[in-house]
Amino acid sequence: MSSEAELYALTHRGNPGDLEFYQRLCRGARTVLELGSGYGRVLAGLSDGSRSVVGLECDAAVIALARRRLRALSPAQRRLARLVQGDFRHFELAERFDRVLLPYNALYCLLRKRDALACFRSARLALKPRGVFAFDVWNAAPLDRSARARNAHESEPIVCLAHRGRMYDVFERSRLNRARKRVDVTYGYRPRDGGQGLEVAIPQRYFLVSEIDELLQRAGLVLAARYGDFRGGRYTANAPHQIVLARTG
Repeated sequence: MSSEAELYALTHRGNPGDLEFYQRLCRGARTVLELGSGYGRVLAGLSDGSRSVVGLECDAAVIALARRRLRALSPAQRRLARLVQGDFRHFELAERFDRVLLPYNALYCLLRKRDALACFRSARLALKPRGVFAFDVWNAAPLDRSARARNAHESEPIVCLAHRGRMYDVFERSRLNRARKRVDVTYGYRPRDGGQGLEVAIPQRYFLVSEIDELLQRAGLVLAARYGDFRGGRYTANAPHQIVLARTG
């Protein structure tokens, strides 16, 4: 099992309220596809034994973590849960889905607009008629317009965690390139016993509202709702999140 994958899973536990939001969104849905399903946090939370859930993930080490998580489900839940290794920019599955989800900022892992467009088009093709494509990202508008936005380096750990019998302090630093809409984040894992540490880089390309609307239109999707938080609050330029629901046109 990859230490890097395990440390990622321990560090990134989702946003408060996101799982409950997707559970509400999937009520009544018989088939759900999660893109970039990672270590199975959301997928397991949507596996209630009444619907088929499929997770699409490209990283083999992360898929191994998801398999371990799904093994903890009940037999009824496991029968209806499936993992597929693949690229969520370009995929084609035999079945169609009531919901296609792209949670927890996964959109920002696509570093080119053409990759995001390919993902949206693939999501549209995977939807049943009247199906919903939903995703959430942190709201980039405040960062993009702030004159004070700059590179940041956390001098204090953002979290402390235990992994394989060792304690790690986790530090975060970010590098902003507003012209390219890039925020490259690096997590440094420093073991408290003084052993060798590890760094994990997560490059991101953020998308503003106007760009997302353009991508939806070009992909043949129609905006159904945009929220600013996981309680369904109204989206504003200062909202913490941008949560988008779209349907086929």
